[in-house]
Formats: sequence, C-alpha cells, structure tokens
Amino acid sequence: MTAVVDMRDERQTAVALDEAAAFDAGSRQAAIAEWIERMVDAHVSSRSFAGLLPRMMHAGVEAGFQAAAAEAVVDELRHVRLCAAVVDALGGEARAPLPEPLDLPRHDDVGPLEGLLRNVLSIVCLDETVTAAQLENSHRIARESTLRRVIAEILDDKIKHSRFGWRMLQTLAPRIDPAMRGRLGDYLVTAFTRLFDKHLPVYGAGSRAFDSKAIFVEAVNEVIVPRLEACDFPARAAVEAALAAPPDDGVVWPATD
Repeated sequence: MTAVVDMRDERQTAVALDEAAAFDAGSRQAAIAEWIERMVDAHVSSRSFAGLLPRMMHAGVEAGFQAAAAEAVVDELRHVRLCAAVVDALGGEARAPLPEPLDLPRHDDVGPLEGLLRNVLSIVCLDETVTAAQLENSHRIARESTLRRVIAEILDDKIKHSRFGWRMLQTLAPRIDPAMRGRLGDYLVTAFTRLFDKHLPVYGAGSRAFDSKAIFVEAVNEVIVPRLEACDFPARAAVEAALAAPPDDGVVWPATD
C-alpha cells in the first residue's frame, strides 16, 4: 500500500490569500501542485531528521547537535501544516502519496560515525542547502503577500537546518581519519547522484524553469562544492562522476582540477 500524507482532516492555521492576488485556473493549479510538493518534502524531511537523532546518539555526537536535530523535526512538521493550509486556501486537497523509501539508508557496512556522516552530507548539507536556495528564489519572485510570508518562514528554518549540517560536519572533522575521508569522498558520488535525480528532472521548458535550474546549479557550484572542498572532500570530482553527461544548456558545472 502506498504511503500518503493526508492533512485534509487536520486543523490548520487558516491562510487567507490577498484578494488582490489574481489566480487564473492554470496558475492556481500550478500553485496547488507546488505547495503539495512542498508539503510532501517537509513530511519526508521531518522523518529524515527524526531518523538522524538516534544515529547521532549512537555516534556520540554532542547534545547540542542532537537538540538541533529534534528542533528540525518540529520545524518540518510545522512546514507540513503551513503548506497544507496554503493548499486549502488555493482550493486544493492537502493529500499526496509519499516517495519510497521513506527511511534513511542504514549504512550497515560502516561504523556509526561514518554512517551518520553519509546521511548528514546527503540529507542536510546537500539537500537542505539546495532547498534553501530554491526557496530564496521563490520568495524573490512571489507577488502575493501571504505566500511571501509563508515562504519566508520556511526559508528561515531551511537556512538554519543547512547551517546545522555544515557546523556538525566541521565539528566532527577531527574524528574523520584519512581512510574514512576517502570512503566519504567516494560516497559523495552517490549523494550527488541522489541530489541530481531529485532536482534536475523537475525543470522543464521556459524562462522560469531555466532560472530555477540556474539557482540549483549555482547552489551546487558556489556553495556546496567549495564548502566540501574546504573540508578536504573531492566534491568536484564527485559532481563529474555523478553526472552522466554535462548539460547542453550553457550551464558550467564544476570541473576537476
């Protein structure tokens, strides 16, 4: 049976859209689809952060980071409710299937710290950083005041989550020996492949789609890769390996030195 997130019978904080904001049938349906996707992503993120917490305890990560992960679960559940309220306000049904698999990879082939770092790299450092960049762009182009407010609230949390991941990676760096660092560098190919599989197919035709893809590429090029390289991970080589072929759209991806 396919898992779903169904918020139709949940009590939501009512979201009232600005009456001056005109939505024709096409733009309304597009907006409903966009906010349902955000609702699903927030539900998945809440499960991911919840899954990180026991792994952080097992790996002996300090309590402050454990508390931050727990707070992120609460943040994401609030995002689910916010997105569902927007869907309701737009006239949609706040229900959608969830992607599989829902749970974090177990990484039983490595020790607790290395398995945790794999998940932190993929779920937090990569995905949360990209999502924050995309939301920042959405906030910039949104015209309806209430939607801008909701996007801003979610964006603030996403930036906080991304920073949490990068801080934890930096704090745990002294515990990463050369052999583990090499294996984590190899795992980055899998992490970037997952990131590209999730985000690149959603960009279709049109100038807005191109702008959105450019934001994604910029986040990878200008934020993620340099930060990983600063931690002595071979991020540029991992990006090249993850991409089946360079995109034929004038976008420049990081190249191996």
